[in-house]
Amino acid sequence: MAENDRSQNLREDIFRYKEEYWKIKGRIEELDEREEELQEELERVRNHLSYYRSLVSDMKKKMQGRKTSDVFERL
Repeated sequence: MAENDRSQNLREDIFRYKEEYWKIKGRIEELDEREEELQEELERVRNHLSYYRSLVSDMKKKMQGRKTSDVFERL
């Protein structure tokens, strides 16, 4: 009888650990997907930052080539 109880306890432990495993595995998959989304978002932000830095650089170059009076005349 003691062996049956021990065997039953082991089965219950295995079942419980199996459930925990699947929960953890699912959570890891969710986190992997989220990491991928964040990597894509980071790449978009870097691209936008690069674009705006280039735009600002171009504007600075244009401004340096003009006289101060040219700027006020355009207004």
